[in-house]
Amino acid sequence: MRRKLLLELLSNGTLAELPPDNAPDGIRLPEEPSVMLLLPHHKYLLGTEQKGSEKWIYASDKPGTQPQKVFLYDDEILSLTNDGSQPIILPARTVTALRKELFSLNEPPGRHTATVLLLRTFMRDHPALKSDDAGFLDEKIFSRFMKQDIVLYKAYWTLRFALSRNEMEEVARLKAWLKADPEVFSKPEYSSRLWFSLLGLPDENAVNELEELSFSRLELQRMVGQGISPIMVYNPNSGWLVLGRFGRIKDTIFFVWAYFNHDMWADLRETKKMRVNDIILALWCEADTQNAMEERARYKGDDIRI
Repeated sequence: MRRKLLLELLSNGTLAELPPDNAPDGIRLPEEPSVMLLLPHHKYLLGTEQKGSEKWIYASDKPGTQPQKVFLYDDEILSLTNDGSQPIILPARTVTALRKELFSLNEPPGRHTATVLLLRTFMRDHPALKSDDAGFLDEKIFSRFMKQDIVLYKAYWTLRFALSRNEMEEVARLKAWLKADPEVFSKPEYSSRLWFSLLGLPDENAVNELEELSFSRLELQRMVGQGISPIMVYNPNSGWLVLGRFGRIKDTIFFVWAYFNHDMWADLRETKKMRVNDIILALWCEADTQNAMEERARYKGDDIRI
């Protein structure tokens, strides 16, 4: 498995891979997994990653020059200044490809033992976590269970990434998701949607979607104007719309708008007896799990390609 990747930017904007030991004089690849892109004018872009955090520097092989920290974002062009001359422009597709290559060289962040021990408190009855010999502490053994159970896979990686970033609010959402029974989000007769906004109505596209679900703009404005949370509105032609307020301090309060059709709401609220806030959190975590699967697919050694 390769740990270093050396690339060259060609005149037509494409990337060519070079042997890692073919770096020009004065340029040395670091020992940790890294991606280096050779650029015109004796410049290069170097990316490394540790514990889920990537670091990119734009530098020169000329002695005495200071590297410049830069940030790469998927699907966005990158402009690199070049000592007063024309900047070097990396197309959006190139930037995305560089980030993909960097993550593919690295193990995913987080610690297996901490993740699985906490997950065991949430999924105590799962066969993968009931082993008397604590076989689940072996990451390779546990990965075999995940290959056979998509819910376990989603829960594990959502939790592992959340713990690596110390996002305990996401951990709370995961508990609600598991309580709801994740299969409710894939039942064809169930329907749900989620939107976010800051201290007001969501964006115009979201408002249009809500109006298509038979909730009027006036109803949405009235919900925003109420000082309580959660707020529920029922429409017999559509289902339930719930507005929840989240955030620890006033400046960071934001709104979560959650829609559920009749059958799904009845299952979660009446059959499973879930609190309204937990229902919102469960739907929110469904989005978290999708993000976690996409994030996991970036790194090497993925258990499941979904």
